[in-house]
Amino acid sequence: MSAGASARKRVLFLSHRLPYPPDKGDKIRSFFELETLARSCDVDLFSFYDYAEDASYEAKVKEYCREFYAEPLPWFSSRRNAAMALVAGRPFTLGYFYSKSMQERVQAALRANRYDLAFVFCSSMAQYVEGCGLPRVMDMVDVDSDKWLQYAERVAPPRSWLWSVEGRRLSEYEVRIAREFDATLLCTEPEAEVLRRKAGAANIRVLGNRVDESYWNPQGVEVPAAVASLAPYVIFTGSMDYMPNVDAAEWFTRECMPGLKKAITGVKFVVAGRSPTKAVQALAADPAVIVTGSVADMRPYLSAASVAVAPLRVARGIQNKVLEAMAMGLPVVATTKVAAALPEKLRARVAVEDTGEGMARQIAAMLGARADREGIRRDLLRCFGQAEVERELLNLLSETAEKNVPKVEAVSY
Repeated sequence: MSAGASARKRVLFLSHRLPYPPDKGDKIRSFFELETLARSCDVDLFSFYDYAEDASYEAKVKEYCREFYAEPLPWFSSRRNAAMALVAGRPFTLGYFYSKSMQERVQAALRANRYDLAFVFCSSMAQYVEGCGLPRVMDMVDVDSDKWLQYAERVAPPRSWLWSVEGRRLSEYEVRIAREFDATLLCTEPEAEVLRRKAGAANIRVLGNRVDESYWNPQGVEVPAAVASLAPYVIFTGSMDYMPNVDAAEWFTRECMPGLKKAITGVKFVVAGRSPTKAVQALAADPAVIVTGSVADMRPYLSAASVAVAPLRVARGIQNKVLEAMAMGLPVVATTKVAAALPEKLRARVAVEDTGEGMARQIAAMLGARADREGIRRDLLRCFGQAEVERELLNLLSETAEKNVPKVEAVSY
């Protein structure tokens, strides 16, 4: 499994969402892991998907797999299962991602194959390989329980109560699986420290996010006239049905844009990303706010932007939107919670502000100065270049698979 290994390992890969297309945070990371593993391992992938259109990508995903099974998450049954888990005293996240057919498929695969390793992306999928006898690696990415507790602070009852309960229950589950799995990955050192304080002696490791440096490269990117005509503008990217992104877009429009429009004539705020909620779409009532919805290629929008912002008030782990912007050479303004996840040497490249007025001042200053775009990109790639991250992943999985001799008994439920 390491770069020098000749024999191909058999890996059971479980993911809570189809790792394709790599167009949002969790999919970017899970696809990188699938793509990396597929080069030296035979991978059997079991996954859910949210949107009907995701089924059209199955042929692409199969290119990376020996065996592949995916099933949709039905709107009604996933929420029913989540409610049943809540009543039963379990994290509702586990109920949401529970499926009897998925359980049967995974169990059948465990009976039929001699896997060297189980690789699990997201804690909600750990339930399918509990007690399976294999060496197991969990990519938890973030400490999701802490995110639920942050949500609870920003909403009124009864949702605040619900989110608090989920945060506590999920935290207990995260600790248990971290102690039971052979290794647990987090995307940053601060995230790893949060889990280490809770889980004690568990083997908790850091695997940074990979940036595809050949794709996120400003060289040769053509900017359509319609995009160029928006300049000067500040850009915020991401899935715009994700609550922290919705909150961030609303907050920036409300708290930062008034001061920024006074300071810079004609400046615009471009909110670029799939599935904008009604609340996000309503921001475009201000002529200075442009809500794009899904875009086929984010690079032209980043190339023509003056500054990228990450004004998230709820955040865990590293934000791919920040890495992608910096890979394109864009200066970034971010909140403390976002900047704290970055390596110290890269954090110095980010302007950190938590108030609307302060953020407006920082952006106005950046718009009036010449950005060191080449330097920003160079420093980003030193921390998140793909060769180093891929090597770390393969070495960890090889170490884990070779440390244990897996039992061949199938998991029983």
